Amino acid sequence: MFTIKKISLIAASSITLLATQLSFAQDAVKAQTAEKTQSTQVVQPAAQNEPNTYGATSVNYMGVPLNAYGAVSSSANVPLEVQVPPAPADLVLPNITPATAIWHNQVVTPPMLNVKSYLLIDAKTGNILAEKNANMRIAPASLTKMMLLYIVEQKLAAGSIKLDQKVQVPAIAWHTAGSSMHLKAAQEVTIQDLLEGTIVASGNDAAVTLAMTLAGTQEGFVNIMNFTAKKLGMNNTHFSDVMGLPAPNLYTTARDLSVLAQHIIYDYPQYYHYYKMSSVSMNGFVTRNYNKLLDIYPYADGIKTGSTDSAGYSLVSSAVKPDHDRLISVVIGSTSLLQSARDSQTLLEYGFSNFQTKTFYPANYALGNIRIYKGESDTVDIGVQKPVAISFPSYIDAKDIQFVLHKNPKGLVAPVTAGTNAGSVDMVYKGKTIETFPVVALKDDGTGSLWQRIKGTVSLWFA
Repeated sequence: MFTIKKISLIAASSITLLATQLSFAQDAVKAQTAEKTQSTQVVQPAAQNEPNTYGATSVNYMGVPLNAYGAVSSSANVPLEVQVPPAPADLVLPNITPATAIWHNQVVTPPMLNVKSYLLIDAKTGNILAEKNANMRIAPASLTKMMLLYIVEQKLAAGSIKLDQKVQVPAIAWHTAGSSMHLKAAQEVTIQDLLEGTIVASGNDAAVTLAMTLAGTQEGFVNIMNFTAKKLGMNNTHFSDVMGLPAPNLYTTARDLSVLAQHIIYDYPQYYHYYKMSSVSMNGFVTRNYNKLLDIYPYADGIKTGSTDSAGYSLVSSAVKPDHDRLISVVIGSTSLLQSARDSQTLLEYGFSNFQTKTFYPANYALGNIRIYKGESDTVDIGVQKPVAISFPSYIDAKDIQFVLHKNPKGLVAPVTAGTNAGSVDMVYKGKTIETFPVVALKDDGTGSLWQRIKGTVSLWFA
């Protein structure tokens, strides 16, 4: 028998959940609006959600194949060229220049891995240590869930949801096949249960429950995923469902996944420990973490696996050793689950054994000053706008790396704004220029008085 207190608690819980879904609905609208302004592609409007004969909510949107229960199908034959269409010719791809190329013959050749693509980066700086086809579009499979998890952690950090918040498993989550954490329809679980089940068991049921709890619909959550991808600079990525089951236009790259991994690690570190959990239990079933790297490599502490028939076995991982910087590895298309772990270990060990990373100059560091003509001041500070963080061979002493500043020989003419090009600085090792960085004005300087302008004009004649 319900008491007034119980009814009040239920009402309060319902209001909280409704507010959360309303917040996500607003995010979805923003995502849709932003996407419309960035593209002129004509798309079919999303179908209205209607309960089907099994009591599940249909997610017939974006051409995503469904099973008989109205859930995303785990066995649909989606041709790879439909799931991963070629990148348009005008797409500007990010520059991929590994340290092996920067340092030429001064580093050990990267390992030869039998995979479709891979990428190894220094986690903090994003410096690329080694790569193979890092900009190539691939089918992400369950690596898709990394974006779902990032958004969930974002909402947890903002206080929109709580780890101990209880939610009900929708019928459609139970009808979604593939990897599962063994939830039951209408079962009450916590957000933490679902977070762990998505990471460890790669549960499609957990992923669907999270998406529908937070956004109300799966397609609404997908809109937020795509909006977030663009916001993070993952410009060669597109999501079509929340769990990574084969669907049209579901693709990413090793490079984009490495960016997402950086944000997972550093944006919300308070949740990162979940990624190294060894197992998760639910309804009498114990599921061990699919990330076998955690079993064979003591320095690994995450992140996520993904596999389908077309994608092969993939793993985004991270590891840190004592007295070494954290590394992130992305391996796409290994031949087995265990092999993806072995390939990742090989790549990570290569990075730890052959590279070190040092920040020589922080952002906005002044390297000197330069003459300003016709300005309020005679000089302005110049330096690097971005940190100069270098990954270089581990046998090199950082003291042997020198930096040579080259100023614009004719100085600058006012008005000058911060960020105006003022020269360059060369990184030199043993008399050879290894890399060059832009140098800019670090402050604004306005136009001077009449006398200062006249004096500056005369000075320029002799400059």
